Amino acid sequence: MPIMVCCPQQCLRRPAPRRYATVVAPSLTARAYDFKDVTGERVAVDVHPLTPVVTGTEGKVTFEQLERHADKPNLWWKARAVHAWLRSFGTGEEIGLLELDRSVFGAHLRPDLLAIAMDYEQSWLYAGTESSKPLGRVRGSTRKIFPQKGRGRARHGTRRAPQFVGGYAAHGPRPRNRTKDIDLNTYHKAMRAGLSAKFAQDQLTIVDNLAIDPKGKDGLRAQLDALGMLGKKIYFIYGSADDSAAEAFIKAADQFEDLKKDLDDPWLWNGEKKLLVASARNISLMPMMDIEHLVMDKAAVEILEEKYHCD
Repeated sequence: MPIMVCCPQQCLRRPAPRRYATVVAPSLTARAYDFKDVTGERVAVDVHPLTPVVTGTEGKVTFEQLERHADKPNLWWKARAVHAWLRSFGTGEEIGLLELDRSVFGAHLRPDLLAIAMDYEQSWLYAGTESSKPLGRVRGSTRKIFPQKGRGRARHGTRRAPQFVGGYAAHGPRPRNRTKDIDLNTYHKAMRAGLSAKFAQDQLTIVDNLAIDPKGKDGLRAQLDALGMLGKKIYFIYGSADDSAAEAFIKAADQFEDLKKDLDDPWLWNGEKKLLVASARNISLMPMMDIEHLVMDKAAVEILEEKYHCD
């Protein structure tokens, strides 16, 4: 129920808290399959048993093969993992479901920790070079500007006082280090809350591989169109340890600009937005929260689960 706050001029209504999308309850059983990514390499995938996957001689997973759960209404709270679709970055097709660490992608949402961590990252951008002159550095005479008594005016000393134009700044800024600091445990909790928020709001897309050459900007446009994300702001996270393997992808993503809609150009029907690419070992919370969609590959998921897992 919204809280009403009355004031003399107007009545303010506090907005209701934002409701996140309901996450489908996962199953505790999974089957291991091998898929081919866009480069032809084999990718090991843990697939949800309800996923109709045809692979070699195993055939399609049938309903009879499923394990029965007696306490299905509470399965979501008892499951140790959450599931997300694994999609092909080349075709956009769903090739299976991944088991995600619930402590990383299914944690409780903490807006307070998100605010603390984002304020901490915002402090990285402060140069800390702002400065104002103290009294000793302001140019001017030090003599008393007029007698203390006899003129009926306020008592003043030097013309360089802060109440006069051209005077020094009282308690003004000084060059200093404006970087804030928080403990590592709080920052990791905020990162888990940020990843879980993206998962809960259906803004997380996991693909097979990002460290590939998309054959220029047009090739990357075609891949985004297959994923249904053409014209959207996207934060790409790749998990390759060798940055040179993702260099071609980064060069293609750097060519994207902020362009308005153009109905005459089939690639600009939804406009064009700048793309941000980062390694899973060097991600930040601010772009994750500012940019609507988060796209990462399977290798990045493994790195994030290893780094931010908690018992």
